[in-house]
Amino acid sequence: MTIPPKPTRAPDSRPSQPASPPPHPGHLTWSATHTRLQALTVWTERRPGHGEDAEPLAVHHRPTGNGLLAVFDGSGGSGAAPAWHAPDGATHTGAWVGARSARLAAECWFQGVVDGEVPDTTERLKYCLRAVLDLAPHGTRSKVTGSMRRLLPTTMAAVRYRVDDEGVRWQALWAGDSRSYALLPGSGLHALTRDDTHEDDTLAQLRQDPPMTNVICADRDFELSVQQGEFSEPCVLLAATDGFFGYVHTPAQFECLLLDTLGQARSAGHWAELMRQAIQPVTADDASLCLAALGFDDFTHLRGAFAGRHDSVVRGGYQDVPSAAGPDAVRDWQDRTWESYRHTYEQLMPGVRE
Repeated sequence: MTIPPKPTRAPDSRPSQPASPPPHPGHLTWSATHTRLQALTVWTERRPGHGEDAEPLAVHHRPTGNGLLAVFDGSGGSGAAPAWHAPDGATHTGAWVGARSARLAAECWFQGVVDGEVPDTTERLKYCLRAVLDLAPHGTRSKVTGSMRRLLPTTMAAVRYRVDDEGVRWQALWAGDSRSYALLPGSGLHALTRDDTHEDDTLAQLRQDPPMTNVICADRDFELSVQQGEFSEPCVLLAATDGFFGYVHTPAQFECLLLDTLGQARSAGHWAELMRQAIQPVTADDASLCLAALGFDDFTHLRGAFAGRHDSVVRGGYQDVPSAAGPDAVRDWQDRTWESYRHTYEQLMPGVRE
């Protein structure tokens, strides 16, 4: 899928290339397969070596069928102050440290759950996040204070799931504006989370990029929201930071990206690489995604299960951005296609918080 540049949201002012050659290419894809399980992750940095997304977390405990998918996007605006000087001389921000600390905490929590040592509760996950953030390097506290400044701030979108004979039980946990989704063969992409912002309309969020009202951080209280449910197999669960879904023209185009690349892929690893190649040239941010396809016999079965949904999305005109018309025509097209798409997309989304 080729995504044309989205003119309504300008990239930030950071240089597009690092000042010196990067020590690594600034991206990573990973995949693994097991009986009726196919998992993958995609991780890219806009500035290699300085990205504030932690590497995605995808873990599955085969004896019990428990799994966890999670992404973490360090909040570079409110956490831009230096927090850690690495042994190689690199300086990393509080947002960089916060995202990676939250990743470590979530992995430790999940390990404790499957080992039967800690409760499988949101409260215990929050306790683990707080404990690790308290121990992480904070750097020198800035003299500049304000309501927007945070210590080690990061988003988190996680999907905790368990597969058994009755289906897939899932629990979405989040803070900030990273998102978790279900991708179902019959009905496509469903949001399982609602961004922590004052703007509740997903298309308006694309146009405005509103500030977050809640993030994980070390210096003040934060909330972990939760939503849960159950699917029959087969299904796909995934989590992504806004580098994946925040630079398309409409929410439907994120599903287009997923299904276009799936239709071209030969394996889970190839699908991950095709997603990276599709998103990296057009996103103006770090981008990370993790995904688990559950209950499919093999990759051919997975790809075939979504062929009909892909055809439906193509016929819906969600990829047909008016290229020769002005911004008003593009805006009208966005409004029209969003209204035809949003009911299914929001079907499993939690309600607006009072």
